[in-house]
Amino acid sequence: MSGVWVISETPQTAWELLGKARELAGGDAVTAFVVGDDAVGQETIAYGADQVRLMDLPVSTPWEEYAGVMGREAETARPAAVLVGASRRGKDLAARLAALLDAAYVSECKSIRSEDGKYITERIVYGGLAVKKMESTGCLVASIAPRTYEPKKDGERTGIVAKLDPAGAKVKVKERRPKPAESVNISEASIVIGVGRGFSSQAEVKLAENLAAVLGGEIGCTRPIAEDLHWLPEDRYIGLSGQVVKPILYICAGVSGQVQHVYGIRDAKTIVAVEKNESAPILQVADYYIIGDLKEVLPALTEAISAVK
Repeated sequence: MSGVWVISETPQTAWELLGKARELAGGDAVTAFVVGDDAVGQETIAYGADQVRLMDLPVSTPWEEYAGVMGREAETARPAAVLVGASRRGKDLAARLAALLDAAYVSECKSIRSEDGKYITERIVYGGLAVKKMESTGCLVASIAPRTYEPKKDGERTGIVAKLDPAGAKVKVKERRPKPAESVNISEASIVIGVGRGFSSQAEVKLAENLAAVLGGEIGCTRPIAEDLHWLPEDRYIGLSGQVVKPILYICAGVSGQVQHVYGIRDAKTIVAVEKNESAPILQVADYYIIGDLKEVLPALTEAISAVK
């Protein structure tokens, strides 16, 4: 086995994974399977791929059906590792591909390295309470969340770009009904303001929205706010079964800090909590915190930030 594959429906995620792929590949070839046109293919070469296989999002075929043709190519290419962007589609495709290759599969992989002919991987388990460390031999398939690695570009690199045809797909799409989407994906936001159960009414959420507006950030929330109270859309919910965010700054108010929510914010660069309960678990997670009533603290923060902008 030789070489490393990178697979992503999102070019940015592919570019992030390519640096790790080159590290794992050593001097062997790195092949990227990515959705996009020829321009995307050339950019992908610059970020570390030796070969790029462009994939369409077929009108009548689920994207995951590329697993079949990839599996057939892998029988010849025999990649040592396959890194897949951990979107919903990506995780589905990764599991299918691992089954076809009879390979070890690590979902939501947080760390991966090669050592003495083995892959050492780590992933978060028990809602963020522990890290599971694993060793595997042979081909490894790992799904990796966006923004786990930093992209590294070299504009002088050259490589081959070609299209990949999902021939032989067994599943056909009869109809697509797009889900109404938020204007911004909070998982990509650099600043996120978190809303917790400490807000006593939906009207008070405006205090967080005002702060987000002056900071140029986005609103996120805990599970009860979205699923029980329906004060915010479910795609704003941050946590173990919701969104995982990695902003430069995460400011939360009225958030107690249950482990399910902390799982979704653990990779934020800086965490600031506003909480009136001095024993709240979130204070153990936060880099900075303010003890006080959110109805007083949030307007004060908004006013102070507005004054210096």
